[in-house]
Amino acid sequence: MLISRPFIEHISVKSFFRGSAAPPYIPLNFNELCAAVTPSRLFAIPQFDADTEREFWQERYRVLLSPLKWALALGACAFLAYILLDLHTGNASRTNALLRLPIVLFLFGLFHYLQYCPNAADKINGVAKLSAGLSATHLTAVLLIDGNPRYYQETWPALLPMYFFSYGQMFMSLRATIGFGWSTTLAMPLAGYWLGLSVVDLIPSILNLVIVNLFGVCTRCQLEAYARNSFREKRKVEIIAERKTRFLRQLSHNLRQPLQALSCNASVMETACREPASQHLQHIAGRMGFAIDELNRAVNHILDIGNLENGTQRPLLTSVDINLLLSALENQFAPQAGKRGLKLIVHLRQSPPYSVQSDASILSQIIGNLLDNAIKYTDSGWVVLAAVKTGPDRLQIRVRDSGPGIAVDVQGEIFKEFVRGRRRNNDPSAHGLGIGLAYVATAIQHLPDHKLALYSKPGRGCDFKLTLAIAPHCQPAFESPAATGDFVGGLVLVVDDDAYMLDALSCQLQTWGCDVQTAGSLAETRMVLADNVRVPDLLITNFYLSNQETGHDIIAAVHADCGPVPILVLSAEGIGEEDKARWPAGTCLLRKPAKSDVLMASIVKALERETGDAQLI
Repeated sequence: MLISRPFIEHISVKSFFRGSAAPPYIPLNFNELCAAVTPSRLFAIPQFDADTEREFWQERYRVLLSPLKWALALGACAFLAYILLDLHTGNASRTNALLRLPIVLFLFGLFHYLQYCPNAADKINGVAKLSAGLSATHLTAVLLIDGNPRYYQETWPALLPMYFFSYGQMFMSLRATIGFGWSTTLAMPLAGYWLGLSVVDLIPSILNLVIVNLFGVCTRCQLEAYARNSFREKRKVEIIAERKTRFLRQLSHNLRQPLQALSCNASVMETACREPASQHLQHIAGRMGFAIDELNRAVNHILDIGNLENGTQRPLLTSVDINLLLSALENQFAPQAGKRGLKLIVHLRQSPPYSVQSDASILSQIIGNLLDNAIKYTDSGWVVLAAVKTGPDRLQIRVRDSGPGIAVDVQGEIFKEFVRGRRRNNDPSAHGLGIGLAYVATAIQHLPDHKLALYSKPGRGCDFKLTLAIAPHCQPAFESPAATGDFVGGLVLVVDDDAYMLDALSCQLQTWGCDVQTAGSLAETRMVLADNVRVPDLLITNFYLSNQETGHDIIAAVHADCGPVPILVLSAEGIGEEDKARWPAGTCLLRKPAKSDVLMASIVKALERETGDAQLI
């Protein structure tokens, strides 16, 4: 049988030995060549303004701190080895060795200083100048103290590692580096000449030192130019990212605020349409509210994806009670499944483990999007939500349905933005923009130790499997938080700098029977509190207000006047963990826009945390 040998067959072809095609001849312009080799081109180092220059060196020093420490340690070891070698060979007496020892101790002392100094990066320039200058001075002084001309040929090469140290890294400024290199290049031959060496004997060392310095200067200039150009490009990217983040934050505020107001007004209109005289409008109000809810979800998903990708929203990993989470999702999606004639089956955990390690809010949105997707795609049958233990430290949350399934060749496409299934494109009852699964994919990437798998065949339904880590043991909790409450007669203080939003939220609370007081700033809040004859039962406040006021200011003013009051922070923007840590215990957070039932559940939750009772008194 003939055995194929691709390599032999390849080189046997004549074209293998043929030279590559010569590049087209480009006539060389002498003027362009001269311009390319001018010092301004060869040593073109970008210049920054004072603030940028300071930031550039601060960044360089942070990067170079560890290399400088190792350079000092290695330099000290090299000097020590040099001293021990001279003692061993008899080239130095013990007295001379003791005279050379201080430089070793000094370099180790600088290493120790950088190792334990709290702001060591700020000291790099001074430490580098000191170590390089003293090392070179030490070599020259030892050479002069010995007074033996023959030691010159052994001593001057010791400057070469110092040049590698100074030219090869940006420990010192360019001016200081060049000054150190050329001053030592001058000082070492002068020391040799002082010892009696002739100019002829010094020429080889002078030429070598000059050549090394010339190469060192070129290398250092190129290194600094590259570092500065890289820093400038990095700053451009950071500025673009900062502008994008600022735009996204402003967009979030400008979209979530009116959407929240629309949601409140739609809820008020739907309640008003229940009156006999307006019942013919109830269907229209319901459809408008449903459309607003869909728009809320789409906008939330788009903004949340952006917040996750640019780092504005960072996952906060905690122990999440899986039964409480599944119960809440069952309450949320059971009505939606019922409207489509589907049976929503939720299997709670009956044995440990009962908790997982995740971000409670993000995990709830992930599973909620999977459930929403399953319900919208399934015409008839069932949707199952369950949590199954798959390993000693792993729990798997499964969302299964009896829908039409997804072909293998398009399964990767469903996690992209604005991708909707063919059936949903032709089904007016299956609303959505194709954002939910895109958010799921993005959120999974930013949650450590979370993995999502999809198993599906056409006609066999879908099975989404989310695997995540088990958290430390906690007791089972099967009850779900109350979603409704009796607010009649309760006094609610609402603070928001958006007048339209303030009016809409007030109208919604009033339809629930609440007495509402409103304020648009810290000053107005204090005025309302001064006129009050009754302590508010609940404070609902936006977090970021005008004039750089925040929810901290509002909460502090209310607590100073009224004492502890249940608090619900209603914010259109992401809030950092540092700010959340400053809130009083029991403070609840709700992101705008929120549906009326979610708002009601959040109010109940805030009241239960503070008083243990869901009633406003």
